[in-house]
Amino acid sequence: MAKKLSLALLIWCVLLSSCQLALGKEASGKKEGWISLFDGKTLNNWKASENKDTFSVRDGMIVVDGPRSHLFYVGPVGNANFKNFELKADVMTKPGANSGIYFHTEYQERGWPNKGYEVQVNNTHSDWRKTGSLYGIKDVRGSSAKDNQWFTEHIIVQDKRIIIKVNGQTTVDYTEPEDVARSDRGRKISSGTFALQGHDPKSVIYYKNIMVKPLPSKIRIAVVTGGHGFEHDPFFTLFKGYDDIEYVEVQLKDHSEIFEDISDWDYDVIVMYSMTQNISKKRKDNFKKLLDRGIGLVALHHNMGSFQNWPEFKKIIGGKYYLKPTEERRGSTYKHDIDMSIRIADTSHPITRGMKDFKIHDEGYKYCGFEKDNRVLLTTNHPDSDKSLSWVRRFGKARVCGIMLGHDASAYANPNFRQLIARSIRWCAGRLD
Repeated sequence: MAKKLSLALLIWCVLLSSCQLALGKEASGKKEGWISLFDGKTLNNWKASENKDTFSVRDGMIVVDGPRSHLFYVGPVGNANFKNFELKADVMTKPGANSGIYFHTEYQERGWPNKGYEVQVNNTHSDWRKTGSLYGIKDVRGSSAKDNQWFTEHIIVQDKRIIIKVNGQTTVDYTEPEDVARSDRGRKISSGTFALQGHDPKSVIYYKNIMVKPLPSKIRIAVVTGGHGFEHDPFFTLFKGYDDIEYVEVQLKDHSEIFEDISDWDYDVIVMYSMTQNISKKRKDNFKKLLDRGIGLVALHHNMGSFQNWPEFKKIIGGKYYLKPTEERRGSTYKHDIDMSIRIADTSHPITRGMKDFKIHDEGYKYCGFEKDNRVLLTTNHPDSDKSLSWVRRFGKARVCGIMLGHDASAYANPNFRQLIARSIRWCAGRLD
């Protein structure tokens, strides 16, 4: 009896130790930033295209077995939109199987995904591009993995660099060139979700332990200018000197051409310092599509005078400088070179949290129009300016920040204004909460 109890106790200790080890690994993974995309039970956070029965769940695995189909991640992690990341998946192929893992892609009902890169899964299929290839871009002829054995495929994307590892061995280290051909724009670093490939009815593959680790990236901003003069070089110092922000200047020649074609859009935030007027229906629609994607928007100073004949623009940015009087209201006014005392009206918002009241030498606007649902951040009581000086709001999925300040070098050089711009960009990009 004592021997049986001792044996039972030993088995219990071994099981307990195994459970603790598993829990320890899980806790370690979470601590390191890894997030599971598959719970091992259902495909609730995944969406299959065309032949949906190609994918099923068995024994904690995603089983791929059937005609061509692609399984897209559509769950809550990262809003299913990843830019810089690490992805790991344990994979096992049956002999002759072909599959792949797509990244920076989007749901597509039929065919091979047009958007994103594919990382090959193929150990013995007739296709010469083997496991660990960046398909059609940087291909590998020999596979370091074997059929009927689990192996780990590890994908790392950081800015323009793509690294692929199989069982810890690097198979691809590729940096995408800046001049990627327009005809290949679908195969281009951007952002998007992941997809698993079901290649053909003879390809049987298993996936498990699908984990992602989002990686920090620089906030890419398009600083849009045009339609109003300004002190160019002092202005652009506002966007320099930050490790997390990089900018591109877009000088409008045709009022709004940045929104003509958004298929290659590669910016996280738009900073509008323009005061142009003409915008077509197509460009309006594309602009709003970007906001619906969650692209942030900072509307700065004289941008309040843009697109006077587009009433919805006021609802987007939260304010309007009226270049001419209307039947309902008088025209707005401005006054240069005034000294304003600025009050932090909302000390709890991430943009203004920790900021103190300050003074600035700038231009004042008065008799502007403002949306009633703006959350006002900064105010002044100067007689030559409206009370509201900065505010935030939402439009679609976008975070929007309006800032009336910012006329010339005196304002640009003010450290409080510089802080306000940087924090507004970060908040609009979803990096400041």
